[in-house]
Amino acid sequence: MTLLTATPAAAADGRDASLGVTREKGHAVVCQAEQDGVQVSLELYENSAFGAHVSLSVEADGQQYGGGGPIERGLFDRGVVSGQVAYNQLEAAATGQHIARVQGSYEVSGPRVRVREVYPEPWGEVVTTGWRTPLAAEVTVNVLERQVQLTCGEAFAFDLRVKRIGEPGTDEQPR
Repeated sequence: MTLLTATPAAAADGRDASLGVTREKGHAVVCQAEQDGVQVSLELYENSAFGAHVSLSVEADGQQYGGGGPIERGLFDRGVVSGQVAYNQLEAAATGQHIARVQGSYEVSGPRVRVREVYPEPWGEVVTTGWRTPLAAEVTVNVLERQVQLTCGEAFAFDLRVKRIGEPGTDEQPR
């Protein structure tokens, strides 16, 4: 799975107000686990230009739960991962909201790598240049009154210059 290194908020609603150039710094971590009959998938994403976002999926006792979206405060701070996310049972008649608590740590796990990506978005082309630094992350999540130790695969910090250009094939310039 590849996390967005562009703008999750803009990508979600197709806004063209984000056309132009931004400097974006942040972190992205993808984790999952199956422990004691509970399956958990967790994505953590923080971007200096667009805030912090969490996506959580839980399956336990034949029931599915999910939650996520933007959160008010950051997830990553000087090697510490910390946050919480509301989640619900994914069933029409389900009621009640749960809070998952996320905690852990991260550290640099290799040399930074030069990045250059070009890809289309609904409003036009995106050109991303900068650096990506691999991270090793250890994350635990408390869900359904259980503590689950996750295995984090894709994890990195980024420092990018992101240029959004108008619709491909038009003369529209960045704003």
